Amino acid sequence: MSMLVVELAKQEHRSKLELAEQRRPTRRLLALRRARRMERKAERRLLEAWCRAAELRARLESVDY
Repeated sequence: MSMLVVELAKQEHRSKLELAEQRRPTRRLLALRRARRMERKAERRLLEAWCRAAELRARLESVDY
């Protein structure tokens, strides 16, 4: 009976390892998607900041003249 328990434990361990290996690419893909979303958000914020800065420069220049 002891050998049966050991064998069952080994099989369960193997199946958990296989499942973890199968899920690993999914986790990487999710992390990559999250990073891309963050990058796009940062790019939008940067573009908005550049536009605001350009508007402020234009206003300041028009006040100077």
